[in-house]
Amino acid sequence: MKEAFKKHKKVVVFVAAIIIIVICCIAGYMAKIKYEQKQEKIRLDKIETTNSKIKKEYDDFTKEEEREKKLELLKNLAKEADEYGKSDEKFDICEKEYLNKIDQMKNYFIEDYDKTIDDISAKVGDINSFNNKEDLSSYVTDLNDLKTTIQSEYENYNVIDEEKFNTYSNTIDTTVASFNDRIASIEKEEEAARIAAEEETKRQAEEAARNLNNGNGSSSSGNSNYSDSNSGSSSNSYSGESSDSSSSGSSSETGSSSSSSNNDYKYEIWIDNGNGKEYYYQNGNGDIYDSNGGYIGNMNGWDGE
Repeated sequence: MKEAFKKHKKVVVFVAAIIIIVICCIAGYMAKIKYEQKQEKIRLDKIETTNSKIKKEYDDFTKEEEREKKLELLKNLAKEADEYGKSDEKFDICEKEYLNKIDQMKNYFIEDYDKTIDDISAKVGDINSFNNKEDLSSYVTDLNDLKTTIQSEYENYNVIDEEKFNTYSNTIDTTVASFNDRIASIEKEEEAARIAAEEETKRQAEEAARNLNNGNGSSSSGNSNYSDSNSGSSSNSYSGESSDSSSSGSSSETGSSSSSSNNDYKYEIWIDNGNGKEYYYQNGNGDIYDSNGGYIGNMNGWDGE
């Protein structure tokens, strides 16, 4: 009987021990769950705090209107992201959020680069058909300024990488070179047109003077109008006048009469070259002068006279 009691007592003790172990395990497991839950809450709080900070700095960036201040905000956020990545306590989700917001900030400037280039390209269109030299010069200045801006923001704020910077530089250099070539071409065309217009004006003056010499060269006074059928739309008018008041032939005390020399006569020539009338004149000796008194030639020395 005594032995049966001892045996029963051992069984009770064994069961109690198992129960205690089970209770301890359950308690330990529950404690672990609570600890993990607490740690998870701490982790989530830290993530939320970091991401909220990132969001605030990005919102400040979007609200800022001054370019330089935007660049500084980008630089600061990039610095924070670098420091966060080196810290012992960091979370992948926060690192990704840093990179995401930094990329969005950089895209603001990249889109500005692209818009400037695209707008200029759209205004010019076919470069070989664009004839506004002043606008092209202005666009060259704008593109060179843009290149300077891109280089500064690449070097000081890391807005783009080296490969992207080289791409922008090559694009701008090629575009500027084509604009400068077109400007040079326009200037050559303008110079050729100017020379042709001067030659045509001189030709019309000489032709009108020949006609005057043949038709009205003997007149010493009065005005005459003449239209040359060979000069197209040119309109020429001539007036023969004496600049010497003694041409009326007044007598001196000795009874001798004075008269003006051929050099005193002036035949006015007005030629319409399409850009307005230009003034020439011929004296009685057949000498032709432009409006500034520049000598052109003598009627009597020309061929065909």
